[in-house]
Amino acid sequence: MIGSSLARRSVGRRASEVQLVGIKYLRASQDASGRSISVASQRDEGDEFFDEFDIVDAGEFCDNNQSASMYATEVREDYERALEVLRSGRANLLWTFDPSRAQRDLEVYVRLRRICIEMGAFWAYGGRIYDMTDPADRKATARDALDAEGASDTLSGHVRRGVRKRARDGKHAGPVPYGYSRRFDPTTGESLGQVIDWSQAKVVRRIVGWCLDGKALSWIARQLNEAGVPCARDRRWDVRLVRALAAERQHEHEWQRLLARLTPEDAAAAQALVLRVADGESPKELARELNRDGVPYIVASSWDETKVRNIALSKPAAGIRVHQRKPVVVKTTDESGETVLAPVKAQWPAIIKADERTELVARFAGQGQKATRDGSRAKHFWSGIARCGVCEAGVGPREKTDIGPIYRCPAGHVRRSRVLLDAWLLDQAMTQLERSDAAKLFRLDVQVGNSAASAEEARVLRAELEGWKADAIAGRVSRSSFIDIEAGLLERIAKAERAAERAALPPVLATVIGPDARKAFAALDRTAQREVLRAIMRPRIHRSTRRLKGRLDTDTIDPGLLFTEPDPVDDGQLAQAA
Repeated sequence: MIGSSLARRSVGRRASEVQLVGIKYLRASQDASGRSISVASQRDEGDEFFDEFDIVDAGEFCDNNQSASMYATEVREDYERALEVLRSGRANLLWTFDPSRAQRDLEVYVRLRRICIEMGAFWAYGGRIYDMTDPADRKATARDALDAEGASDTLSGHVRRGVRKRARDGKHAGPVPYGYSRRFDPTTGESLGQVIDWSQAKVVRRIVGWCLDGKALSWIARQLNEAGVPCARDRRWDVRLVRALAAERQHEHEWQRLLARLTPEDAAAAQALVLRVADGESPKELARELNRDGVPYIVASSWDETKVRNIALSKPAAGIRVHQRKPVVVKTTDESGETVLAPVKAQWPAIIKADERTELVARFAGQGQKATRDGSRAKHFWSGIARCGVCEAGVGPREKTDIGPIYRCPAGHVRRSRVLLDAWLLDQAMTQLERSDAAKLFRLDVQVGNSAASAEEARVLRAELEGWKADAIAGRVSRSSFIDIEAGLLERIAKAERAAERAALPPVLATVIGPDARKAFAALDRTAQREVLRAIMRPRIHRSTRRLKGRLDTDTIDPGLLFTEPDPVDDGQLAQAA
């Protein structure tokens, strides 16, 4: 006897004697061990169910360690394949252990229901077979689907609250950041905290030191690669890499080129992996298995400018707890008794000092690291610093032209004699550096340490302002009070940000100001000279309609001086800095 639900099917359309051809769908949201214990128990239940009701087994589909809620971020590939089997008519029954195994999202339930109605298929779970063409069974499954989604919402709420609490407590979360490792209780497996990995921490300190010394990111990356230093998360698999490898197999010529680059062991591993993907195994589960078994990714990665910059600006390495990509702050009371927002104290030791990271953030923001690619290759003063006034691309050198060596934008919008442009723009720069008030002009009269602290102060003040805005919107602060608070905070923020701009200036700038600026500048190497020029100027070269033999059309060149008037810092601040 199949059960009351199956017995209620319309005799006119399908009799109770219809042969059921079923597929099993197995899923578990979390499987940290990778042993598929929950999935294995579901499989046993399914086999017993098929035997009890004499159902022909047409196959099994499994999405282990994947969510089915509306908050899921990945497509359940095997679930989609199971629906396709139902849609094609190769099976007329889908079995799941319970309704939540198929979905925790009403929209997904509606898809399954529509397919079953159109194909006259059944859905079985909880020891029953539901006829989706029967209104009573549709209502029963709809209630179960609604309960499954509600349970997912409740669970998601609990998880989010737990995540927020860990963030407020300054505890670690997510992948292990570069420079650290984690300790676990050998009995319970619970994390005991995050500790410094000294081999990686030494690399972090080298990168930070080089950046503070003004070394170019490309130069740092080259030094690390030449020294054979492994990258962060080097040779670890992820679902993206598995899928990319499987996609590469579709192009025979490119695939053979890839295999030729690999060692025989790595080539064999790559071929075995793509065969497993072709057989329907989950790329996500394959990546987890390979990492768990210690199988390295087939191609070693190398350092580049982005990786170096990410390590230098790493928030976790600076002891900053981040949640949803933002530093976590909490309300506290300062020395004056005022309520302010302050960063939470991370529960792990910092590798990068707070003032070091603040200086690097300001420096990178001020310099625009995308244009800073000097290394030891830069030979000309204005390559990549001066830009085309038409397309904003950096100009580069060109040697053999009808007017001799030139600077030219990649698209050919503008070009100028290199000799003449160097002479004129360098004279503009030297005029700035020789000013009697150069120290005040470039804000060199504010100490770097104070500037770094000011940048952090500005960030905290902005977070505090956002907190007051939220209180005002919620009605906890009156409109008039918020206006007064906002005005005071904005003034303090502006003052702190002006002081923080000092950190963006290279230390070498302080050595080339004053009456002997030209002599001091000439004594620097080309990389340091360009660092000074980049800090004080952003020239723009515009099109010219005049052809001046042996002369430069200076009317079409904007020297792009970044500092033209001394910053109006009050005397009290200058005295404090002194």
